Amino acid sequence: MESFKDKTVLVTGGTQGMGLVVAQHFLRAGAIVFITGRDKEKGKHALGEIIDPKHRLHYLPCDVTNEIQVKEVVNTIIETHGKLDIAFNNAGITSKSHLPLAEFTAEEWKHIIDVNLTGLFYSMKYEIESMLLKGKGVIINNSSVAGLVSLPKQGAYCASKSAVIALTESASIDYAESGIRINAIAPGPILGGMNDLEKLKANPERTAKKLSLTAMKRMGTAEEIAETILWIASDKASFLTGACIPVDGGFSAGKW
Repeated sequence: MESFKDKTVLVTGGTQGMGLVVAQHFLRAGAIVFITGRDKEKGKHALGEIIDPKHRLHYLPCDVTNEIQVKEVVNTIIETHGKLDIAFNNAGITSKSHLPLAEFTAEEWKHIIDVNLTGLFYSMKYEIESMLLKGKGVIINNSSVAGLVSLPKQGAYCASKSAVIALTESASIDYAESGIRINAIAPGPILGGMNDLEKLKANPERTAKKLSLTAMKRMGTAEEIAETILWIASDKASFLTGACIPVDGGFSAGKW
């Protein structure tokens, strides 16, 4: 495993699921890791769930739609550890309503855009400001295959995740000469969360449909996502910026 000894890492939306697994991988590689999330109880549970004898995992409560809270998170990291080396912007939500666009409420549209796009803007803004002080850094944004391949009845989610890719590309050009690499990943169907085993077993027809959409005919794991994140963050990917890497088992390569 690539060493991230003494690197300072921020994982937004890191108290559960994919974000927490990514945080664990960075921790095992020697990094000092800060995870954020809105729910303080989930934050406490995450800290208790991970074996961390050196106390290198920290939880900071944060709602990414609140600019002041986002700024405070980055400021806390700088004040306590002097730098922010790597950020994985994972905080995001899916649509609760699976409806055609005209039946979507303006309230839900705004909520999805606020979290998935405006929240990302706030995060990147203050992460970049801190990285400019050191003249280097790595930012990885979590998009989705829904940002590459449009899905029915998911207009707001698809729009927000496509915008994540565009924002990633634009910012990567702005800061390439400043030593900051900015990339994105586009995960496909991943086990956990909405795809936990109990829910998959309870609806075999829907599960079979999900599996049929990937060329590999299976779902990915959070561990596979984490390994991709760590590679992008490592010096082995030093010439990679402005890219969006699908980690989707062939979902975006075509309809299988």
